[in-house]
Amino acid sequence: MEKIYSVRGVVKRRPGSESFRLELEALDVVRGDRLALVGPSGCGKSTALDLLAGVLRPDGGERFLFAPRAGEAALDMLEVWRRGGEAKLAAMRLHHLGYVLQVGGLLPFLSAGENILLPCRALGELAARRESVRELCERLHIERLLGQMPSRLSVGERQRVAIARALAHDPSILLADEPTAALDPQHARLVLGLLAELAGERGTTVIMVTHAPEMAEEAGFRLVRVSTMREGDGGTLSRIRHSEEAA
Repeated sequence: MEKIYSVRGVVKRRPGSESFRLELEALDVVRGDRLALVGPSGCGKSTALDLLAGVLRPDGGERFLFAPRAGEAALDMLEVWRRGGEAKLAAMRLHHLGYVLQVGGLLPFLSAGENILLPCRALGELAARRESVRELCERLHIERLLGQMPSRLSVGERQRVAIARALAHDPSILLADEPTAALDPQHARLVLGLLAELAGERGTTVIMVTHAPEMAEEAGFRLVRVSTMREGDGGTLSRIRHSEEAA
């Protein structure tokens, strides 16, 4: 099975707090995986997502390979950061990643439809993707909302619009940070089920942060637990291990 991420020993200290350290000790993500990071608040789950997205610079590491396209050579993320390749990382995110935030992160001055088409427009693929985006919106039951501004939408509607935006350009991987945290259980199950279903149909790899592991498992996600321990100097170390090698 082809790995989209292969990570060993990548470390990030929390800015302004040398007492906290997150280590991606071993993380292998196979193309098409649906993984849910679970653990206590403050353990570094969102930090892990930002590392995987190339938003946060690692403080060190042994291996950090990202292979967004099947059959192509993996990108050495550590080497890109060493070379000051922020522009390359930004292009990688634009082409290959979709991101869903806790409260959607929609631009308030754009309509729902304009928000959804934003990544397609940035890639110069607006005309080519209009039909697939229309079908995506129908599946998410948001076609009637496309002319509305985000402020006129309910929280659940905003989250479905955010999912459509994250999937509109058909990314290789979708990262989602507590995408159902602001929803009641009924709507959370609906949104999470739609997210998992659409990602599965498109072959999109999904890594999600959640405080609802039972709900994630119901939707077909495999749980990856973040372990936390106190170190001898009084600091906190959080570790992520998800690989056959690390088992």
